[in-house]
Amino acid sequence: MTEPTWRQRAELALGRVELHGLQRALMAAAGLRATRQRIGDLELALYERRRDGTPVVMLHGFGGDKETWLLLAPMVRRRPLLLVDLPGHGASTPIGRARATPAAMGAAVVALLDARGIRRAHLCGNSMGGGIALWVARNHPARVASLALVASVASEMAESELSRALARGENLLIPSPGDRDASDRFVKMMTEKPPRVPRAVQRYVAARRAAARPVLEDLFRGLVEASAADGLPLDLEAVAQPTLIVHGAKDRIIHPDTARMIHARLPRSRLELLDGIGHVPQLEAPAAVARLVDRHLADIDRDPIMASS
Repeated sequence: MTEPTWRQRAELALGRVELHGLQRALMAAAGLRATRQRIGDLELALYERRRDGTPVVMLHGFGGDKETWLLLAPMVRRRPLLLVDLPGHGASTPIGRARATPAAMGAAVVALLDARGIRRAHLCGNSMGGGIALWVARNHPARVASLALVASVASEMAESELSRALARGENLLIPSPGDRDASDRFVKMMTEKPPRVPRAVQRYVAARRAAARPVLEDLFRGLVEASAADGLPLDLEAVAQPTLIVHGAKDRIIHPDTARMIHARLPRSRLELLDGIGHVPQLEAPAAVARLVDRHLADIDRDPIMASS
């Protein structure tokens, strides 16, 4: 690992400033306000839009944060939104490996719903966040009106570039600190169609993730080494909520065959594969994902039986 040059340091500083400006603009466009919620010894960072109706709660992927939904949020109109930094991520309370299991994360989401007075929610989750949404739907079905799974994990996963790298002892989800090439490879691995944000922002986000490598490695072990009792639900056939599955056809992290397996096992699901899109469709194709989510929720609104089941 080599020390960054002054040009690289300047680019990262620029990326930080540009990212914060972009976030403020997108929050204003979506009508979101920043807030926090204490649940026990945890404090979760949130972005919230209060309106009448059933809230859409958005759960990010491993190593991410609530900001990964900001390109999408302004396009999901007319609905209350709650964007969450899950425990150990973003600006929420740090946690150790033992509290990084799907069960512990899912329980934190349910406790958050309780604390915010939310009886039922539509859960929208990307990658790990999709797995957490599945856990909540399976274990607390009365709290979940519907699911939108965006490049979601599941208890059964098809082979992918990520799984092959993990078998070699390499975690593609955590770039190496101080390695600019690794940061660029991370962006290319995660996205087929990089989001339309400045290159300095992309490199800053990857560098920030790399700097958190020891923490993320511990959280990852907690997630993937969870016992069967604390892991992702094995019996997807028992998840009865209406479910939208959105997956990038070029996803290198979670192969599209995983989405097909989830679709085959969820009794009330619809699968949408997006051509030319990778692992973070909400960043790569936010307008397309927003249209699908809006249509999914509108279908539920029009069908009283579906909405109340």
